[in-house]
Amino acid sequence: MNEKILTIFGGSGFIASELVYKLAEHFNEIRVLSRNVDKCNHLKVIKNVDIFLYDPSITNSYTVYLKDTDVVINTVGILNESRNVPFEEVHFNFVKTLVNKSRENMVSKFIHISALNANINGPSNYLKTKGKADDFISSCKDSRFKTIIFRPSIVFGEGDSFFNRFNKLLKFIPVFPLAAPQSMFSPIYVKDLCDFIAESIFTKKYDNQINDVTGPSDYTFIALIKLILSINKKKRIIIPLNYTLSYLQAFIFTYFIPGKIFTLDNFKSLQIDNISSDSLKGHSSIEKIVPSYLTKKDNKLDIYRKNAGR
Repeated sequence: MNEKILTIFGGSGFIASELVYKLAEHFNEIRVLSRNVDKCNHLKVIKNVDIFLYDPSITNSYTVYLKDTDVVINTVGILNESRNVPFEEVHFNFVKTLVNKSRENMVSKFIHISALNANINGPSNYLKTKGKADDFISSCKDSRFKTIIFRPSIVFGEGDSFFNRFNKLLKFIPVFPLAAPQSMFSPIYVKDLCDFIAESIFTKKYDNQINDVTGPSDYTFIALIKLILSINKKKRIIIPLNYTLSYLQAFIFTYFIPGKIFTLDNFKSLQIDNISSDSLKGHSSIEKIVPSYLTKKDNKLDIYRKNAGR
């Protein structure tokens, strides 16, 4: 199957970049939409890729981006909201508009990257708005408009925001108070996730389905932190925090510390284990993959060139 045009929203993100490299040879044109086109410079080395700056508030511009598009992939999402960029706007209102415009423009498949545990009745605004969008997308499926939703756990790989972020923090913090240390995760390698997404494009296997996506193994939060330390051969004092102290840490970081390192909404999301007993499972282990990039000093452009075979 060789589709003509693929349009990806959230093109400056980690998952979208991997998708572009994987799918470039299968489409005549890939349109990459981003609000931060400067962060898409690494994709300019790929033929058949066009990068566009878009403003989600200008709804009449969607027709330009979606014209003649066969497949839309939405990877847009935020972990933390702000007064100007709330979860409801990014996770639901934008998705609702994009789905409606995709249907109007006769898009055949709409693929959406959600989050594990997304549920309109979830404990956090992050999970509630993700779940609200998933429900709306599913309600729009029909014989001409196929919808596919993937709900991954933590996604890891070169350029990820989880292992790289904690790796940097642990380099400079000798004593590390860890909130919700027994929370469970099932990290999925970004290339494994993209394999499932590619399969969903070129087959009917996942049409009109919601799919949890996880890695081969489950880990506690504290086990993942200890893995990072072992990779770098660092010794740090990790202080596991109980529920009350975890909440207090999140409260302080939310209201008194800039940068949204750990918010109350993040804390609420951690009250549900980020694992699934009924999921598509990747085969790549963190023990094999994570050391291969945490110990490297390659710059971002070199990383993506290597992934693209350049």
